[in-house]
Amino acid sequence: MSRTPHQIELPMRPPQGGETLFAWLYRELRTAILSGRLKPGTQLPPTRTLARQWGIARGTVIRVFEQLLSESYLESRVGAGTTVNHKLPDDYFNAAAKAETPAVSAVKGRLSSRGVGMSRSPFLNPGEIRTVRAFSASQPSVSHFPPDLWSRLGARRMRLASREMLLAGDVLGYRPLREAIAAHLGSTRGVVCDVDQVMIVSGTQQALDLVARITLDPGDEVWMEDPGYPGATGVFRAAGAKLVPVPVDRNGMKVAEGLRRAPAAKLAYVTPANQFPLCVTLPLERRLKLLEWSRNTGAWIFEDDYDTEFRFDGRPLTAMQGLAPDGNVIFSGSFSKMLFPSLRMGYLVLPPHLVEPMRGARSLTDRFGPMIEQAVLSDFISEGHFGRYLRRMRQIYGENLDVLMTESGREWGDRLVLQPAQAGLQTIGWLADGRDDVEFCRAAQGCGVAVLPLSAWALRWKQRSGIQVGFAAVGQEEIRRGVRALATLL
Repeated sequence: MSRTPHQIELPMRPPQGGETLFAWLYRELRTAILSGRLKPGTQLPPTRTLARQWGIARGTVIRVFEQLLSESYLESRVGAGTTVNHKLPDDYFNAAAKAETPAVSAVKGRLSSRGVGMSRSPFLNPGEIRTVRAFSASQPSVSHFPPDLWSRLGARRMRLASREMLLAGDVLGYRPLREAIAAHLGSTRGVVCDVDQVMIVSGTQQALDLVARITLDPGDEVWMEDPGYPGATGVFRAAGAKLVPVPVDRNGMKVAEGLRRAPAAKLAYVTPANQFPLCVTLPLERRLKLLEWSRNTGAWIFEDDYDTEFRFDGRPLTAMQGLAPDGNVIFSGSFSKMLFPSLRMGYLVLPPHLVEPMRGARSLTDRFGPMIEQAVLSDFISEGHFGRYLRRMRQIYGENLDVLMTESGREWGDRLVLQPAQAGLQTIGWLADGRDDVEFCRAAQGCGVAVLPLSAWALRWKQRSGIQVGFAAVGQEEIRRGVRALATLL
């Protein structure tokens, strides 16, 4: 039963003509009950309190209550007071009326072409919604993140929050955070940008959606890595773009093939530092050819740098954006992989000539992101916690990878061979003997192991049968358990 304050503030219309106080109060209370302003289970104040509040005789209130009780609009129990009945008499009459009225088929609204495309999201696949275990891919570990530190930074930010921060925000995002990101990317990735080229977004998906809205018209051709990231495929498809699969080999996207298939494409989506999902690197020769094509045609390049902060052999690679800072490269990154997924925060580094169009587009969607959370992340970076955390997690993930490679080599042999990984959160396992990767992953699920079929990310690519094997989300004992489980299955 819901609790009610000592006074019920109901807008009371004045009595009509020569209407008595009894008739007026009865009509107003009954209307309030039927309209839902007084909800079922709501406890009414004592009649003495209501009489004083409304300036009428208590006897009038008592008579109205008695009338509503007799008609089952109210119910009263000893010790519980008077409440609005959960089952109103009008419900019975309405049900009878509905039963007598012949059913009429309503005309259903239709989705737009974009709406149909967006409703076919790859992230609604039940196989993707799973408990984190060996070998969950594209998942960072959250067990090592310092929640107490984050909580202290958040509490401090709320205590010191200025009126301006609470009132509104910058469309591009909290400026100190953008300054910290620009400095970090400049020193670690070779990104060349001004703070006003950095836009804070909720993650890669929002970044892709905004860019697609701004740069693509229905029918425009888009180069997509094949196999490649389904989140990008879904967004571009929903925008009405024509996807052009560009095959990926051991050196990343085959740029020459893209030029042959669609030289007039409007945009190319690439993951050059650590290709998703094959975990290979785009060499300088292909990068320069891709940039030359963009410079000559005006095509956009969306450089998705989703997890290369975790590189186990040397420093993270220089970004393509740094090779053409005034070109058409849109550089994207996400803190969801670097820190924890529910943070829902990422960034874009925009070409100078794209800043104002993107600013306008963002102002029409969600206006700006949450300022307090951005300020907390800014403190986390500027006070050195971010750098220390990345170094620690890079070491932990590297050790996890070593355990996975050693144990799998001993247990799996040549039946399932892991590709060595230089960066990221997962690698690829190549299946021998022509095994079907979808069937294998389904069988692994029954053994308590989460692996994903490589064919799920392919548009046309059918060269080899393989699976995605994550090593970051869980600890070493769980990795060993997963290795043994797959060894039994193999």
